[in-house]
Amino acid sequence: MAINNKNQLRRKEKTLFLSVMLVIPIVHFLVFYLYINFSSFTLAFKNAQGSFTLDNFQYFFKELTAADGSVGLALKNTLLYFVVGLCFFPTGIIISYFLYKKIIGYKYFRIVFYLPSIISSMVLVTVFKEFVKPWGPVGLLFEQFGHPFPGVGLFALEETATKTIIIYTIWLGLPSNMLMWSGALTRIPQEVLEAACIDGCGIWRELWNIILPLIMPTISSLFIFAMTGFLGAGGPILLFTNGSAGTSTLSFWMFNEVYSNKSGVEGFYGVLSAAGLFFTAIATPIVLFVRWLAEKIPAVEY
Repeated sequence: MAINNKNQLRRKEKTLFLSVMLVIPIVHFLVFYLYINFSSFTLAFKNAQGSFTLDNFQYFFKELTAADGSVGLALKNTLLYFVVGLCFFPTGIIISYFLYKKIIGYKYFRIVFYLPSIISSMVLVTVFKEFVKPWGPVGLLFEQFGHPFPGVGLFALEETATKTIIIYTIWLGLPSNMLMWSGALTRIPQEVLEAACIDGCGIWRELWNIILPLIMPTISSLFIFAMTGFLGAGGPILLFTNGSAGTSTLSFWMFNEVYSNKSGVEGFYGVLSAAGLFFTAIATPIVLFVRWLAEKIPAVEY
């Protein structure tokens, strides 16, 4: 009888302990996920006085479709960043593969590509801005070849500001995916590659017929992640131009409107919530379709 009482007491203590430990994540989910998202949803249909309205959506669509609207420009730049990043998606695989094969100077190139992951982004932006100034290496190089370089710098002109930031993001964005590629490549059994070498398989055929099928799960996952964040694509706009010279993106536009509210619209948070709902409605089916398409590709077990 005493043993049964002790077992029941231990079970009660265990149940109480687990219940107390589960309270924290449950409260966190209810407050910071469910309540916040529900409030954001309802905020899109409220004005500054808390009454129901569709003015937030009307103002947002007006800014989106206007020829000189800030939202339309931000969306255009965001899609530009995403397309460029998507075009360089295979580049990270190829570079990681050649580093994996330990080509001549691979240690030097590994440091060059991984360096942005170590150094602070503030330092990198500062160095890059000095690098592309008229009196910097790029400006002097243009003068050597007889090409005029903008005296106000590349970040002051709409024709060159976004393009220059994109060049920066290409170098900065390679290391993050390359770490994933390197991890996937190190899992490939060496016996498979040795057998291919014995059969006379060349380096490009090995990449196409062996490497890519074996790391396809990693490729699919990273591609889905890229599609999930395609509306948040962009660069360090705040550090480079603060949104001037036509460089604003959707993420910076939202940040800037929340931080400064330069538009002067009362209750502008409702407009941002309406924009979030609109872009969520667009992004969700695209991401689900890409996920469905990625799952159709058979994974190789090894």
